[in-house]
Amino acid sequence: MAIDPDAVVTAALSCPSVAAMASGRREEVATYLPGRRVPGLRISPQEVEVHVVARWGVFLPAMGPEVQSAVAPLAGGVPVTVFVDDIQSPSEELALPPG
Repeated sequence: MAIDPDAVVTAALSCPSVAAMASGRREEVATYLPGRRVPGLRISPQEVEVHVVARWGVFLPAMGPEVQSAVAPLAGGVPVTVFVDDIQSPSEELALPPG
């Protein structure tokens, strides 16, 4: 089963604890498609890595399972690993669109 990167990102962003996708802290994290890239997502035959920015005030230990539950049905049976690369500051929260 081919994994749809856009569907995975949409599922991750639908989680209330996720403010945005993250491109990685030390190296760029992205899936490359013809003519564009999908930041915050790395897909391999062994794993789907989802890199996110947490909303301010969320309970971080619950965030991984929340994102995994949203993404797993789209991951073709491979493990989903969630990385919280950053936390949105309270001042940034007002600038982001809902959802």
